[in-house]
Amino acid sequence: MGDAVRINPKRFRFIYESSFRTWAQLYSHVVRVPNLPTHCLFVKDAFSQQPFLTPDLSLKHEKNQVLVTGSSVWGSTGTDCHQELPSFQQLVQIGITTRNPTSLSISGTGQSDSDYASWFACKDDYVAVLVLAWAYILSARWAEVIPGSCIVRYTERQATYYDDWTGPLDQDVITIDIGNASLKESRWWAAILAPGQGWQATMALEHDTYSSPWSTSLQPKPHFLLSPGIIQSCSPQSTPSFSDACKYISAFCIRRNIMDQSHAALAAVLLFPYRGGRQTLQLPTPRICVWKNPPSVYPNGQLQCDWIYQSHFLDKMLTLSCYTRGIRPMLLSVFYEPSIECNAVTPWLQGTLAAVESLCSDRPYIFGRMCMERQPRVACLWLGITILGLQKELLQAVRFGQIPINLNCAAWSGTIQSFIQQPVTNPLVAHGRVGRADECRLLFLSQTTHQARVPICQWKPFGSTPLDDVDVEVRVHSECEDHGLQYKGFSWDYTEDKSIMQLLGEAIFHSSRSLSTVQELSGAEQTPICYKALDREKEVISENATRSVFGWLRFEGYARHESGIWKHDWFDMSDSDEEDVGWEEVYSDDDPKTSSRVKAWASGLSSAKLSYPSLDDDAGGEVLDLHNARGSDAQ
Repeated sequence: MGDAVRINPKRFRFIYESSFRTWAQLYSHVVRVPNLPTHCLFVKDAFSQQPFLTPDLSLKHEKNQVLVTGSSVWGSTGTDCHQELPSFQQLVQIGITTRNPTSLSISGTGQSDSDYASWFACKDDYVAVLVLAWAYILSARWAEVIPGSCIVRYTERQATYYDDWTGPLDQDVITIDIGNASLKESRWWAAILAPGQGWQATMALEHDTYSSPWSTSLQPKPHFLLSPGIIQSCSPQSTPSFSDACKYISAFCIRRNIMDQSHAALAAVLLFPYRGGRQTLQLPTPRICVWKNPPSVYPNGQLQCDWIYQSHFLDKMLTLSCYTRGIRPMLLSVFYEPSIECNAVTPWLQGTLAAVESLCSDRPYIFGRMCMERQPRVACLWLGITILGLQKELLQAVRFGQIPINLNCAAWSGTIQSFIQQPVTNPLVAHGRVGRADECRLLFLSQTTHQARVPICQWKPFGSTPLDDVDVEVRVHSECEDHGLQYKGFSWDYTEDKSIMQLLGEAIFHSSRSLSTVQELSGAEQTPICYKALDREKEVISENATRSVFGWLRFEGYARHESGIWKHDWFDMSDSDEEDVGWEEVYSDDDPKTSSRVKAWASGLSSAKLSYPSLDDDAGGEVLDLHNARGSDAQ
């Protein structure tokens, strides 16, 4: 008789090889096509579902930050349904301020000439300069759109003008030609490239002062020099508006044909609220040949520069950037594969890590490009991660199976992060049985008391259940078709008693993921598979995933004929390895959890009520009742 839970060694090896080949194909494609495809930049339909900040939002003062709140609205699809499935909402809280500016450094060796700089049309590297400019632009827009007393002002710090520089012109000096700039534009560039803080965007609220989430503090070296020299005005200059600053950066980029670098810089700045408060972020060292004429056209055609300021696009980017708990799930969605079941996660991730480490461990920018190809819908964010050099940090999370999910950002970005997003199988019943993944989907859509929260495990459960044994909430939909999770819109909380739904087009999740189809790529056949990471004896991630999703599904006890699953060693914690990772930790979001697998299961499954962290939003965790989970078969 076969194992009721673990996959056999042959299938384990097959999944490992499939994963390795998937990433090897991406690697082969990336090295053959070195130029950055357009989908890796911001495109017109990027984040089309993303809600955008508006005036008159209700502000919530909490601890050391200011929040805005709202609710995402969800429903379900389906035809000929006699048991109506309910709509439901999820609370969303978004921090819109910071206490400390993001510390930036462009000192040190920086990036090499052979890395991502080769992706752009112009080989001169202005990304760091444009990052500093975009930080101001987002902050200026923030000050205009956020209610309350928000201002942007200059400080006394400025970059030095070329004619005023008395030091040596060495590697610690970078000259930026701002052309025939007006006095006001020149003063702006002097603030943008100033050491420390050349400008500040702040909000005053309840006797406290907060800063824009994209506020920056630049370390003193290297020195930026502005050329040509301009006589500075003795009178203080007012800071430019958001729209004027956009004109300044557009003119700067068009003259040098670096609009693609501007897109990359914006992608990096969007990550400041997510990572900026935790560490000093390293920007690539600018490499500029002043006398070289830039290319006249882009390899893939001229990038448009006006649409990015239309249709609330930047306002959407403000929300995207501020909703920091959604950034990591979007990025790590590239490692999720809908076809993989909970008991097969280990070989899938082992194969992924083996491919990355054997093919591009010394070239993290290649790994970044592979992720951009794997999930084009968030390619721009992976571009930002690559610019900031944070790829290895994210890869480390994958090593422990820490791939969180967030339904809100999944809907807004169009990414598939969990099996729960995929539609119910049509037909639901096959050979008198219902797939356990479909049981989970229908229970979630039914919003039953104990299954109203999305499963924190995104990997689908294996196997099926006889129709007579499934919950009544599932059985009543046995004749229905096309049921599936549907995002309907978002409603902000306003200062006045009003509710305005931002309907940006309803989103229905489909079974196929949005990525460069592996079958369309080639080259992996010539790449020998590295089996160094193949280890069937280390299946803790699969164990954790299996316990998690089955614990969510079988809240009140296992179904008939499932005793072989619940009496399996993976559900027996008495001999657990002390080095095993806690399954709450494995599926945690950005905030670390103190609960461990051993603590969670120490009291046994017979009458436990376990509190699991929610990954959807900031509301409290869900409580799963595993009463009789290891007792006699349910009647």
